[in-house]
Amino acid sequence: MNTRVRPRNEVVGEIRAFLEAAESLPTPQGTALRIIEMARDPDAGLEDLVRVIQTDPALTGFVLRAASAARFHNMRGTASVQHAVQRLGLNAIRSYALVLSLIVHSRRLECQAFDYDRFWVGSLHTGILTEALAVAAHHQSADDTFALGLLGNVGMLAFATAQPAEYSRVLAVARYAKTELAPLEREVFGFDHHELAAVMLVDWGLPTSTADIVYWQRDPEGGGFAPGSTPYLLASIVRLARSASNYLLDPDEADAHLANMHLRAAVIELEADILHEVVASSIDALREWTRLIGMPMPEVDAKRVAAIA
Repeated sequence: MNTRVRPRNEVVGEIRAFLEAAESLPTPQGTALRIIEMARDPDAGLEDLVRVIQTDPALTGFVLRAASAARFHNMRGTASVQHAVQRLGLNAIRSYALVLSLIVHSRRLECQAFDYDRFWVGSLHTGILTEALAVAAHHQSADDTFALGLLGNVGMLAFATAQPAEYSRVLAVARYAKTELAPLEREVFGFDHHELAAVMLVDWGLPTSTADIVYWQRDPEGGGFAPGSTPYLLASIVRLARSASNYLLDPDEADAHLANMHLRAAVIELEADILHEVVASSIDALREWTRLIGMPMPEVDAKRVAAIA
């Protein structure tokens, strides 16, 4: 298997070719597309954005719930969409609209080995954990932490949409061999789902700083971030959040996920008892979110949660 570290511009060039050749890709539609277009319009204001959001009941509920989440724990409750939008900011709103649009349309797709519900529940859980861990590690200034976790794996959805048969085989091999998915993706496609996600997020108008963190989330040390910098810490937090979510929702590789969790917690200097508290509280939050968007809530083993401490 090829392990050469390739220049990012070379990888991005291959991703661009892949996206251009694909007959089908995850594509924002409806409200999400309108919000992306508004973000590019210098004349669009807050009132315009609020009006668009209010035409979509699912997005309205999503926005109001997000505005009452972890990083706003010391603020009064959100009573209106306008206040929620002011709290969250355009980048977060755009991310939420994208997710809801993609959830609806991904239910029509067919990649045999890809579990769409598990993908979206895991993405939601990773977003919840990323935000809560950023707060616990005192990085509340990063307003898009929920979106980082939520959209960080959207490249998997793109593979499943653009190359359903081939990606199904890749997933099956990874599952059978109990090996990491990203190296197999790079062997077959030339790039992995994190790298693909980063390019897609830029195309959808999200900041390049967000895309950089998504690109390097699997290897925060390889991203050229300054040690202790916000991008480095956020990439480590996303990696920690994804490991924690996988630990609870994917019993097959629990030991590996647990070891990675404690490694990344040490990097961001997060004590084990705080990590345990964040992960434990994320279960109720996930139950709320899955109910809000109509996704099945997976069972979580309480013994596994207790083992984190």
